[in-house]
Formats: sequence, C-alpha cells, structure tokens
Amino acid sequence: MTNLRAFGDGKLQPVAESLWSATTPVRFVGTWFPHVMTVVRLTSGELVLHSPCHMSAELAGDIARLGNVAHVVAPNWFHDLYLSDYRARYPAATFWGPALLQRQHPSLIDRRLDDDARPPWFEEMPHVELPGVLTFDECVFFHKPTQTLVVADFLMNASADNNAPLLTRLGYAFFGLNGNVTVFPVLRWFGFANRASLRLGARAMLAWNPARLIVGHGTPTADAVPERLRSALSYLL
Repeated sequence: MTNLRAFGDGKLQPVAESLWSATTPVRFVGTWFPHVMTVVRLTSGELVLHSPCHMSAELAGDIARLGNVAHVVAPNWFHDLYLSDYRARYPAATFWGPALLQRQHPSLIDRRLDDDARPPWFEEMPHVELPGVLTFDECVFFHKPTQTLVVADFLMNASADNNAPLLTRLGYAFFGLNGNVTVFPVLRWFGFANRASLRLGARAMLAWNPARLIVGHGTPTADAVPERLRSALSYLL
C-alpha cells in the first residue's frame, strides 16, 4: 500500500505569527502531489482559508481554536475540489473565487475574486490576478505582516523521493519538479498568449520582496525566497 504521508499529514503547522499551513495528498492524472492550504488570522481575529484541502475532524478542531472562519478563498477555478464540504462546514463564511468558478458554482462562490476585487483584508493581504486559461485565472496574495507570498498553482516547490510511487516519480521527472521553486511547467512551456499579463504579475511579486513563500503544491520555504523567486520568473522579465 502506498504511504501518502510524504504528501501531507493534514496537521496544522505554524509558518509565522498569524499564519499556518495544512497539507494533504491529492492525486492528479495518476500523480500524487501535496495540497497546501494556508490559514491566515487577520488583525481583526477572523480567519481566511486559502486553497481548501481535505478536512479532517482534527484539522477542523485546530482551526476552530485559532478563531472564526470568515472567508474561504478558491484562488483559481481549478481549486474547487473541497468547496462543497467547506460550504457545509462554514455556512456563514464568505466564499471568494474567479468569475468562471462563480458562474459554474453560483451556490458556492459569493464574491468574485479578480484584480478589481477589494476583500476586507486587502490592505493587510493584497493580491494580483494572473489572467489566462493556463493560470486558471489565479490570484496570488502577499501577507504583509509576515512578508509571505501565498500562491496556489502558479509556482511549485515539490520533489518526490525514491519511496514515492513510480508513476509519481516519473511525473515529477517529466515536469522537472526537483525541489526548486519553479513556474507551473505547462504554463512555462505553453503560456505564450498571456505573457504580457504574466510579466506584470511577476514584477508585482518581485516588488513585494517576500521573505517567505507558500505554494499550493510543495513545501513552504523561507530560504532565499527573493533570489529563488527571481530565478523562477526570469523568463518573464
């Protein structure tokens, strides 16, 4: 039986003050990836859940001890896997997502998330939209109090060791996922049509000069983030 704990144990982990992550395994075209949810406690004390992952009773209890979940963010239209579960668990929360997701699931998405959106947390955690099919219209966020860049699919920081399933190791090798911070490979290979908008987004992320990085599929890091980010985005600059 495959041991999936290498792709996340579902436990809440501190990242910085008022910032946590939880990681659970998720499978895509036969390949296992870590799925990282970010939990942000705003200065108001309310919680924002970014990129919902599989929820367990233990994780729900740990989140409840942090505060009240006021907002749930689907950062792009591809991250809708657990939205129904979260809607049932947090019926009073405001759910945010891109326009396509709102059209597809009007009962799940309350507010549209794009460059024009100004959520209640915007001054504390601004965002920039990366429009396009291969970016899934993703919004990336910058948590100012902790200088943390929070990304879903645009950037990855994942690797698979020799204990990972063979198909997963082959998938990581094909995509060039070796523990380095890199732009989502398919976007890097084929994202020509929206190169101009991606360049603007890349410049905004570099201008934020983040000290930490949380990606939706990979390991949070505080190791030389500005340098690693510039290297990953260099083809856009």
